Amino acid sequence: MRLKLLIYTAIVVAEIACGYAGIWQGVYLFKPLIMLSLLFWTRDYLKTYPWLWMGMWFGLGGDIFLMIRGKDLFVAGLGSFLVMQILYIVAFSKTLTPEGKKDLRSTWWRRALPFAVYGLSFLAILHQPIAGNTASKGLWVPVVAYSICLCSMGVAAAFRKGSVNNGSYSWVLVGAVLFILSDSTIALNKFLQHFETASLLIMTTYAAAQWLIVWGIAKK
Repeated sequence: MRLKLLIYTAIVVAEIACGYAGIWQGVYLFKPLIMLSLLFWTRDYLKTYPWLWMGMWFGLGGDIFLMIRGKDLFVAGLGSFLVMQILYIVAFSKTLTPEGKKDLRSTWWRRALPFAVYGLSFLAILHQPIAGNTASKGLWVPVVAYSICLCSMGVAAAFRKGSVNNGSYSWVLVGAVLFILSDSTIALNKFLQHFETASLLIMTTYAAAQWLIVWGIAKK
């Protein structure tokens, strides 16, 4: 696992470095390798965690759509990641046990509330910059749908408490939160205020999120 983490970290660092250096051939090489490396290492997930493994392919598609320069493929990337999140939600739900489901009857709202509050607050911040702008107002409904799905993935990760061991629960939950942070940064950078360190924050949180979710779901 340490060797895999070292290789994975090297790929992520190389992608970020190429992006800041403007070496786009390097970005086109290394960015897809982030998900391709995880897909290669988890080939057995096709049998054990098929919904997650299928979702990872859509994560790869989202990476490819968003890295292409010269074309605005934001909506295509959004759609690909939305499908990924739906498949991840299904994968998380498949790990729930009867005991965990029983516990959810009284605790579900406490686990869901932080994500609901965050999602509504974030959409309130983005409403005017997106819906109030002629150039981007057509994206408001897709962004709302995506945000609901994104936060639902966080809720699904939180719902695993009591059904899986603490290690698996923590890794997947932290991964889901980091994924929300990564996508929130994309939205802020695109619609609200561009900032120079956005790419660094987006890629580090995204790569960490995928690593934690992919390995965390099977953590013993």
